[in-house]
Amino acid sequence: MDRGEAGWRTLPVQGADGRWPLSARELEVARLVATGATNRQIAAALEIAPRTASAHIEHILRKLGAARRAQIAAWVARR
Repeated sequence: MDRGEAGWRTLPVQGADGRWPLSARELEVARLVATGATNRQIAAALEIAPRTASAHIEHILRKLGAARRAQIAAWVARR
């Protein structure tokens, strides 16, 4: 397992097939997570319910194999 500077597993920027691992909406949410936005702020910005924002974040974490929001932010910064 590849470990980054902070001891986190390095997350893939693109899948093995060259495609992005996130949907367009998940990418929007990931970008907002990277700005430090809370679930409520993400929900307000995208005009969705806070629980929907939370669900998107859970899907993003699973797809990226991440455990923390900071790892989502790092993934966004690398892409």
